Formats: sequence, C-alpha cells, structure tokens
Amino acid sequence: MKRLKKSNAELTPWEKAQKKRKQAKRHRRPTTARSFVKKLPRTNSLRKQRLAKGTIALIAVFVITFAVSLFFILPFSRILSLQVNTNDDATRTAVVKASNLHYYESLFGVWPETAKIENQIHEKVPSVKKATIQYQGTHVKINVEEYPTIGYVVRNNKYYKLTSSGMIDKYGSNNPKENYPIFYNFKNKDRLLEMTKQFDKLPAKVKKGIAEIHLEPTKADPGKIKLYMNDGNQVIASIDTFAEKMQYYPSIVSKMNYTGVVDLEVGAYSYPYGKN
Repeated sequence: MKRLKKSNAELTPWEKAQKKRKQAKRHRRPTTARSFVKKLPRTNSLRKQRLAKGTIALIAVFVITFAVSLFFILPFSRILSLQVNTNDDATRTAVVKASNLHYYESLFGVWPETAKIENQIHEKVPSVKKATIQYQGTHVKINVEEYPTIGYVVRNNKYYKLTSSGMIDKYGSNNPKENYPIFYNFKNKDRLLEMTKQFDKLPAKVKKGIAEIHLEPTKADPGKIKLYMNDGNQVIASIDTFAEKMQYYPSIVSKMNYTGVVDLEVGAYSYPYGKN
C-alpha cells in the first residue's frame, strides 16, 4: 500500500523535530562545499608563490657561489706583477724576499696581511726606514723609504751598503756601484755605529772628498782611523773627535802646496809624504 504523507498538523511533536533536523542538514551541506571550492584557488596560489620564492633563492645561491669561485680561479684575483721603487738591485732583491710575495699568489691572502708584510720588510731590510704596499688591480707596488747610504763596508771581499742608521745591508755586491767612501776593518758594531754618527755630521763637501776610511786601532787610541782622500792626501784622526776636527780640513788643505798627511789625532797639522 502506498504510504500517505502526513501534514504538519497531523505530525507528532517528535516527528516535527526530526523533520526540522533533516531540513537543517540539507541546507548546511551545500554551504560547506561552496566554502571549500572558494578556498581551493587561494591555497594553490600560495603554494605557487612559495615554490617561486624557493626557486629564486636557490638560483641566487648558485649564482653567488659560482661568481665567488670564478673570482678565486681567474687571474684578476692574483698577483701578476710586483714592483719595488728603488734603484738599488740589492735592496730590491732584499725587499722582495722579505715580503714573501710570489707571482700568481691569491690577493685574498695578501690583503689582510698588508700591515704585517710592511713591518716585515722594515725589520728584515736594514736600509729600509719605512715600507708601504699599494694595490693596483693585479699589480702590487712596494714603496720604500730608505735610510741615506753613506758608504760601503767591506766583508769577505764583498761590498755592503752602510746606512746613516749604522745598519749594514744583508746583500753584498762584488763592486760598489756609487761614489761613496769605503769602510775597512770595522768589525766591531759599536765602533762602526760611532763612526757612522761622526761621519754623518760632516758637511756634504767634505764627505764627497773621502775615498776610504780604515780603522787602525792602537793601545793608546782604539778609535784611530786613517782616511784616503780623493785629492791624494791622507788624514789621521780619532773617531771620538773626527766630526769636530774634520770640518777644518778644507781650510788646512788650502794652505798646503804639497800632497801629504793631515794629522788631526792630536792637534791639527800637516806634512808632506816622507816627512814626519
């Protein structure tokens, strides 16, 4: 038999409540589905944005790593030339050796050590008063301020530059390259330093007139020296009073009508060779 539908008036209270519950469920289901459909495009968009950002970050890291690696490998990050601004070959060799810089060495390892290298040069090369390093791309230039050279010291048949500070170069040459006086027999450092100080006080004209200075110590005068002058005369003096007395040499020589010996050790007088 066909079941007849009851009207609202014929329904019991319990049946009315069940009917309302079914109708409420029927209205909620479409709303939930519609909400999910609306949220779905937004979720996909956020996912795409995050994926794009991650890809860009990964590419950036790769590019930076590649660029840094390339910079380390290519020549423009390395030393391709090294220059020392001095006219003296021995000093140039000493400075390069003291710097410990090498061709094609990475500049990344050199830049942080600049101050240390400059001090190293000053300490190891006696003739250098100050060293300054300049970088011009792959070119490294070492500017050196040198103590004035006052002469050469002879050691084992080699000539070593002597500076105004009393320091002797570590690298000698077979022949002196400049017209400076040559110091012989100065094996004692204190004697040499005192002689250097006395010599440095002389007028430039007197300095230029000296060819050789020999230390000839005696018991009475451990600082006795003999000078060979470019004008053919000889001078006998003592280191302690050398600068004070030697400045009168031009005046003494101007009164001599002969070549001979000027004795400044005790007093100041002259005599011809062969006479005493």
